[in-house]
Amino acid sequence: MANYRGHLGGAVVVCAGYVTAATFLPIDWAVKTGYMLADWQLVAGLFVVAMLFGLWPDIDTNSKGQNIFFGLAFIANIGLLASGRIEASAYLGLLAMTPIIGKHRGWTHSKIAMFLVPAPILILPYLYNKEYLVPALLIYGAALMGYFSHLLLDGLIFKRFRIKGGW
Repeated sequence: MANYRGHLGGAVVVCAGYVTAATFLPIDWAVKTGYMLADWQLVAGLFVVAMLFGLWPDIDTNSKGQNIFFGLAFIANIGLLASGRIEASAYLGLLAMTPIIGKHRGWTHSKIAMFLVPAPILILPYLYNKEYLVPALLIYGAALMGYFSHLLLDGLIFKRFRIKGGW
């Protein structure tokens, strides 16, 4: 089982592979995706999202990961409130509170949660403004990769690939 540094590092490595792969997508919106990935701010944002979701399953317990996650979520929430995005702030707050519903290494460490927890990233643009669906797909992918890296390092994807004692 990795510690918070291991989960952050794992999320960065997996996200780097994801961003690299996304630049070579062989589908029609790859041109638009490639153009967006040329923006360093979006790429940096994808890494931040992956790192947050790499820590997210462990925020149900008092840990360094919990402190990092809630510190960044707090700053993001202040930014959302300052820019008048009250609804987005509420969604972020709701997402941040969900780990307390259950025990440690419970539902937050499941494969289905890996897909469902970041789902609002896709659902909200689909419901409110489809123009943002392609960037939302990129962000969802980064969240999924961060979450995947956490489960992978905890040995919940492949039992043999478990980091004992942390990184």
